[in-house]
Amino acid sequence: MRYEEKKGILEIIPADYQFNLSDFALFLSVMKNKKAYEDVLSIILEEEDIALKEVKAEQVVLNRSGKRAIRLDAWAIDFENRQFNTEMQNDTGHDDVRKRARFYQGMLDTPLLKSGKQTRYRNLPSTVIIFITQEDIFKRDKAKYTFSEQCEEIPGLKLEDGTKKLFLNMTSKCGRPELISLLQYMKNTTLDNPEIIVKDRRIVELDNIVTEVKQSEEWEAVKMNILEIGMAKGREEGLEKGREEGREEGIQEGVLQGTQEGIFLTLAGLVKDGLLSVEEASKRVQVTVEEFEKRMQEEDNV
Repeated sequence: MRYEEKKGILEIIPADYQFNLSDFALFLSVMKNKKAYEDVLSIILEEEDIALKEVKAEQVVLNRSGKRAIRLDAWAIDFENRQFNTEMQNDTGHDDVRKRARFYQGMLDTPLLKSGKQTRYRNLPSTVIIFITQEDIFKRDKAKYTFSEQCEEIPGLKLEDGTKKLFLNMTSKCGRPELISLLQYMKNTTLDNPEIIVKDRRIVELDNIVTEVKQSEEWEAVKMNILEIGMAKGREEGLEKGREEGREEGIQEGVLQGTQEGIFLTLAGLVKDGLLSVEEASKRVQVTVEEFEKRMQEEDNV
């Protein structure tokens, strides 16, 4: 892509726009850093000295037939052989996050088991699956919901199968100050955020890492990729419309329409991910907020 094209695409996002950790792309880029992931888990799990042996972002887990099954946002394993999977889930309206957590648990276990007499279930590592959401899916106003298996007939009798599922809710202020501060920092990623109750040393350290990531060439490439995907999709749709009309002028017009559609799709994606206000997005394509929201609704219904 030529410099002029890159510059044009980048102008879709305001120069002073702030990407937050709740943004999927920035979350993945930061969680690749072992220390950043340790800081996040340390606050969530209330473990001061958690030490990770290995971390991976966008880890692909295959099913038994060798086909791709799931892609984990951020995976890690510590020196106690515990697995961690942390997912940034901004959209909870189009999926059942609870059942998704169940499926992820099964897929994480499957590759670890050998067939036949070599199977040793007692060797399965403990697994903690964490979903971070911008909505309260349980409607109980808690910042953190922790689930583990236990007996219904005998209170306090835990299954102790080594599994735990956590759902974190950015909308609630009911929880430990450190956790509330972390979630609010993810939602508005600046230490000047007035919703941060405690400037915990781990949050300060995390902020330093976020700053380093945002200044890296890799992050610039990630931003370009986000925008290019939306532009390419729009151009392809426009080109297809032009082909259907069966004439050269139609194709050229279709590509032009597709480029405009690509800009809209890119902006709509930023709005859905909480990266841009609908007011700012509508202003950039010179339509009213109502018109922009109507187009977003039409895209969702396609």
